[in-house]
Amino acid sequence: MPKTVTPKTSSPIAPEPAAKKPWWRHTWAVVSAAVGVIGAITGVISIVPFVFRDATTLDSLVVSVESVESDFAPTFAVPLTAAWAQFPVSASACDAAQLAWLDSNGTVLEERFLVSVANSAKEGAMMSLKDFRGDGEVVPAPPETVAVTCDQTGGGTSNLRAASLDPASGRTAVYVQPDPTLPDNPLVFNLAPGENGQFAITLRSSADFRGSIVFVEALGTELREVTLPIGDVDLPGTAPIRFTVEGGSLSCVAVENCTPSDVLAQLRIAAGLT
Repeated sequence: MPKTVTPKTSSPIAPEPAAKKPWWRHTWAVVSAAVGVIGAITGVISIVPFVFRDATTLDSLVVSVESVESDFAPTFAVPLTAAWAQFPVSASACDAAQLAWLDSNGTVLEERFLVSVANSAKEGAMMSLKDFRGDGEVVPAPPETVAVTCDQTGGGTSNLRAASLDPASGRTAVYVQPDPTLPDNPLVFNLAPGENGQFAITLRSSADFRGSIVFVEALGTELREVTLPIGDVDLPGTAPIRFTVEGGSLSCVAVENCTPSDVLAQLRIAAGLT
């Protein structure tokens, strides 16, 4: 009888264990990932201040204006044709009778303003405010009024730096010099980030003017024209020589050897009123 041979069943061969990565490769991968994350964070941190910083722009300017006319020292524009010979005489300073005459014959002038400015930025460049001028309609004719101040206080002038502007002249504003023989010093106001300041400006028009007061805001090479928030300016042209009350009667302001009656006569001739 043939012998039956039963084949042997082969046992599966176990796979060899995978080779382990060296410890230094694992550590280097972790370190590399950490460096990448830190680098990304550092990049964000360095960009954020650049993008979101509060640096000076033309929109950083803040301006406000208020009238600073004194109720006790008003200035009137009085026509050359008024009855000047009837102007009352007082004991010394301008009194109630003289004030009543001016109020009856003239028009109160709103000329003096206090300008407050600020740079609202926290960093960046300095801005400059300059070239203050009138922008509007001018009647090119000799003035037909004289400005008269009725100072009832006898007080001194303010120490605040002041500027003067003739809006009808086309010229820009200049600082008022203590010595009129000194050259003009243009009104320029600089503002560093976070800085604020004030200055006074007086509007005295040599001809009838109606319009606004504008200035240039400069930031490096950027320029923008800004309207001073005074509102509509409507000023009559007044003579270059002004009057005040001194020693009880009219006198010329800051002009020696000046007689008001002679000045009035010359102004009437110039205006064709004689």
